[in-house]
Amino acid sequence: MARYRLTVEYDGAAFEGFQLQPGRRTVQGTLETALETMLGHATRVHPAGRTDSGVHARGQVVRFDTETQVDPRRLQNALNGLCGGDVVCVEAALAPANFDPRRWPHTKQYVYRWLVRPAPSPLRGRMMWHLRSPLDVAGMQAAAARLVGTHDFTSFRAAKCSAKHPVRTVDRCEVVQVGDEVHLIVEGSGFLRHMIRILAGTLTEVGKGARPPAWISDVLEARHRTAAARTAPAAGLTLEWIRYREAWIPDGTPPEDDDDS
Repeated sequence: MARYRLTVEYDGAAFEGFQLQPGRRTVQGTLETALETMLGHATRVHPAGRTDSGVHARGQVVRFDTETQVDPRRLQNALNGLCGGDVVCVEAALAPANFDPRRWPHTKQYVYRWLVRPAPSPLRGRMMWHLRSPLDVAGMQAAAARLVGTHDFTSFRAAKCSAKHPVRTVDRCEVVQVGDEVHLIVEGSGFLRHMIRILAGTLTEVGKGARPPAWISDVLEARHRTAAARTAPAAGLTLEWIRYREAWIPDGTPPEDDDDS
């Protein structure tokens, strides 16, 4: 039995999320159908984290097991010929027998993007939240800086989040201007369901001038979802990359839940 690791990129607008859903097109279903066609048998794909409907990925990592030995380059090319173009394998490799994309991650980076200009973009619109009025990027950055560290993120947690506890550690949380775009860059080992999209929606209120930067601390301390603002649209969120330890030594610590952030 061989274990393979795939790095995949996909346009979330084309799927009803990553996880299998009966009668719906999902990233997992697309990958598993392609692998079954290529390998001649069914196999289950296990991801580093499940992205929600509409959320994109440039660096999602999955693994699968098979008794069929296949050259990684051939595997990559075959998948890209079978998946239809909305999901692409950017790298394929043999993995250690105990490789687990959920348990091995050291840190992940997500980026939320706003397009800030009067006119929408037919080229970038599927990847961003379009806002017509300028945002106070300096104020958003001041607010975002307050989120770095270990906190109880209950206020930024979706109602249906299945995580056992709301405490997460954010290693980086920055807001930067990139031309006519504004980017929220968040890094950490794991996130709560819709956490980054709720962060983005809440920071938007600061950017619009509706709330001061210090308000974000009040939202954290409230530990209630109603204290934060609306959940930002899924289209603006992308899983950029996942960095892994060279090896994972079991220590009894369960992996942090990571749905779509």
